[in-house]
Amino acid sequence: MKRILLAAAMAWSIATPALAQPAQPTEIQMWMGLTGQGGELLSRFGEDFNKTQSEYRVVVSFKGQYPEQRAAAVAAYRAGKPPHIMQMFDAGSGDMIAAKNAIVPVSEVFKRAGMPFNSADFIAPARGYYGLKDGSLLSMPFNVSTTVLFYNMDAFRKAGLDPTKPPKTWPELVQAAKKIRSTNAAACGYTTTWLAWVQLEQIASRHNIAFGTEGNGRNGPSASLNVANNPLLVRQVQTLVDMQKDKSFDYGGRSNDAAAKFISGECAMLTQSSGGLGAIRQGAKFEFGTAQMPYWPDVKGAPYATTIGGASLWVFNAPNRTDKEFRGVAAFLNYLRSDKVMTEWAKATGFLPATNSAFKAMQTEGFFSQNPGRDVPILSLIESGKGENTNGYRFGRWVEIRDVYHEEVEKALQGGQTPAEAMRNFERRGNALLRAFERGMM
Repeated sequence: MKRILLAAAMAWSIATPALAQPAQPTEIQMWMGLTGQGGELLSRFGEDFNKTQSEYRVVVSFKGQYPEQRAAAVAAYRAGKPPHIMQMFDAGSGDMIAAKNAIVPVSEVFKRAGMPFNSADFIAPARGYYGLKDGSLLSMPFNVSTTVLFYNMDAFRKAGLDPTKPPKTWPELVQAAKKIRSTNAAACGYTTTWLAWVQLEQIASRHNIAFGTEGNGRNGPSASLNVANNPLLVRQVQTLVDMQKDKSFDYGGRSNDAAAKFISGECAMLTQSSGGLGAIRQGAKFEFGTAQMPYWPDVKGAPYATTIGGASLWVFNAPNRTDKEFRGVAAFLNYLRSDKVMTEWAKATGFLPATNSAFKAMQTEGFFSQNPGRDVPILSLIESGKGENTNGYRFGRWVEIRDVYHEEVEKALQGGQTPAEAMRNFERRGNALLRAFERGMM
């Protein structure tokens, strides 16, 4: 009897295949450069996407601020294990474009995945910044921003200024800052974050002037800086040097540190990324307003559009990266560009809706009319004049070149050289870095 049962069991085991194990989801790695509210929300978007399907599992990781993250990604690429997606800020675009074998243009990613993708779905400034002449996109715009002026309405009232009329021009800003100081309405009149981005790159765009050759580097890597003999860029630095004498201007550092001076009430005006709104809204104990970046009224045609900042999403290539992985990348990017995600992102952070449909959805529901000032950055981008120098730049090693600008302008602020000397030294040192970048591409 035992032999019969054993034989039957063996026969059943041979005839019945092993139960199939459930397939493990394909993992998609995304590296981000955001912390705080933005980083938390982007991580949650990854988790939300994972709940919508079981084929892919997105893992969103913070690998340091953008420059550190880029260095880590380069090392990972050389080791054959880069992330699938990397969030990279605008200043790193030139380096990413130069790494032709390392990246796959996002338009190509969707094509490989067999999914529809139209670059015209994104707002025009973003298409212009991250696009090619054939209309395709190199990377997908995501946390899009531009420079705006935040101002303390309570301090304006205390100084006898009209809180409904923020300064539109730089002479008006200087006058308001001096009035704020003379009435002691705030300890300083004006400060700025992101010194090079605001005082060089955005100033140039706002007045449609080139600060480099070859279309500000967009036409090829042989570009050079052209700032030494630019009177507007010299005047901008001279204005800051003059204003700091009575603390109408107070320098707050190279990156985002100066925002704390505004949030605390120490400084009454701040030029900052529109994406900084969330932190200001959470921390400020006063009523504040948002206005477009000032311009110099004596420059013909001004004001022109500011240019975009923030970051976009780049797709890495890698040995043995499968078609399924690229389909997973496309599926997640498609999720991120949905109206649901884009509108939540814009409302919570202050970044702009990167797609036309998300912007229209926010208009239709009355978000901008119910939240005065929230449309300021996008109007600055799409309603102001367009010119050949309002679509941004593409210089290699720009993160390093920005720091050269910082060093030279800081020296001028400290009285160690004139603003004109600062621009000459910045041009000379910056061009040396561009030539080194060009040699590295050969």
